[in-house]
Amino acid sequence: MTDVIRTHAPSGPRAKSKRPNRALRLRDFPGVAAISIIALVFLYVPIAITTIYAFNDGDSALIWKGFSVRWFGDVAQNANLLSSVWISLQIAIIATLVSTVFSILFALAVERLRRQGSAIATGILTAPLVIPEIVLAVATLGFIRLIGLQPGMLALILAHTSFCIPFALMPIRARLKGLGSSYFEAATDLGASSWQMFRRITLPLLTPGIISGAILAFVISLDDFIISNFLSAAGATPLPVYLFSMIRRGASPAVNVVATLLLILAIVVTTITFLQSQRRSKQHD
Repeated sequence: MTDVIRTHAPSGPRAKSKRPNRALRLRDFPGVAAISIIALVFLYVPIAITTIYAFNDGDSALIWKGFSVRWFGDVAQNANLLSSVWISLQIAIIATLVSTVFSILFALAVERLRRQGSAIATGILTAPLVIPEIVLAVATLGFIRLIGLQPGMLALILAHTSFCIPFALMPIRARLKGLGSSYFEAATDLGASSWQMFRRITLPLLTPGIISGAILAFVISLDDFIISNFLSAAGATPLPVYLFSMIRRGASPAVNVVATLLLILAIVVTTITFLQSQRRSKQHD
């Protein structure tokens, strides 16, 4: 009987389809490894060079004269540079808070719309992601002139808040989509009110998306140059605009120092966020 079963065992395409697929390896795609290495080198080597030359003793940003930390002291004593840093931080913090709160409310509200209405509303709000930033800058400058507002701090905050909303919204909406409806149906069955559901269920579950969206909005605001350049004014010059003016006068190691400090800030924020998310995941497990 065993021989009969073996003799009549299925063969051909059906039998071959039951074999496990061979795992794809990097060498199965010739050239990808070399391109990946070139891309990584092109991305990270300039960052490493910038960090190293922040400790340059010379007056040029790219001519090594010896090791020194004197430019860190020069940056710490540069009142105009520190003022631009403080202005950028104020704009980024306010824009992040407002855009994140608005994104939370929008994400919760759009879930109640029909699918077509939800798609239209989301498409309108996220349109700045695909509109060239130079177009947004020109349009924003024209609009604030039209309403009688002058370039300056208020105009910068309004503009940054507007274009930060799509970046804050994406992680929050993706997180909300992934939750499903089981949590909210269970809370409704147990008699929870809308406020209780939001405070005890929705908000805690959305926290990872909210943090991700807020960090993304903060970085985008802090990094923006084009819109900031159009809307900056005397006494309200964000850091990217000030750095650009420094480079035009002649690049000094002070520019490398500022870039290094911003890099350290990004690493610290990313590390803290990662550790908190890991701890939260372990608590849920």
